[in-house]
Amino acid sequence: MTSPVLVERRGAIATVTLNRPERLNAIDRGLGEALRETMLALELDGAVRAVVLRGAGAGFMAGGDLNVFREHMGADLDRVILDITHAFHDAIVSMRRMAKPVIASVHGACAGAGFSTAMACDLVIAADTAFFTLAYSLIGASPDGSSTFFLPRLVGMHKAMELVLLADRFDAAKAAELGLVNMVVPESALEAETATLAERLAAGPTLAYGRAKALLNRSLGSDLADQLDAEAQNIAACSATRDFAEGVAAFLEKRKPSFQGT
Repeated sequence: MTSPVLVERRGAIATVTLNRPERLNAIDRGLGEALRETMLALELDGAVRAVVLRGAGAGFMAGGDLNVFREHMGADLDRVILDITHAFHDAIVSMRRMAKPVIASVHGACAGAGFSTAMACDLVIAADTAFFTLAYSLIGASPDGSSTFFLPRLVGMHKAMELVLLADRFDAAKAAELGLVNMVVPESALEAETATLAERLAAGPTLAYGRAKALLNRSLGSDLADQLDAEAQNIAACSATRDFAEGVAAFLEKRKPSFQGT
């Protein structure tokens, strides 16, 4: 049986592929559980310094698997949805918590839970042919997967309301304009551009990236005094790393640093 999530390792980069192409990678219990286990494993793997998340086939992820929902309609659907969502949410938490960058590489459909997943990644690179919709209201559902947390912070409350309530479809250029996507590239160049970005991050100061990511995450619920204290503690901790010593030396010697992630 083919795994619903594939992992390919190349050096310090792990590429995670959502692998239900026949269903546009729509999430079911198997995919949710596999994504949770995959992200937890990568979070704990010190040899991995950057993670890429992508979809197999024609799109990134088309949301929840409506065939599964219809199969359980009127019976135990609420239990099924809770099981799927809890596994999916564990994966999201792991992605946000792991002390290394996570890149969403988006092509084709990025809808519903796929949209939420992309927003939970640290950086998003999209093909110019990708399209986005927070499609939950189209099936009479409210969002999951962290979109109601990140959207207001990314685009403001009124625009978030528009995206959630109207569920209109928009292209990658509009996503970039809204600040939902970091870069848009030709579809033919998506794989190469994603690899270039992942390689750059994997060669960076991984411990510093992890601390910066944690600081940005905590800032969403901190006041200024607490955040400044956390910044002071973290930059002091960074100063004890080999990468900090290498970065300072390289800057003073006017050469490119060689970071080892230690």
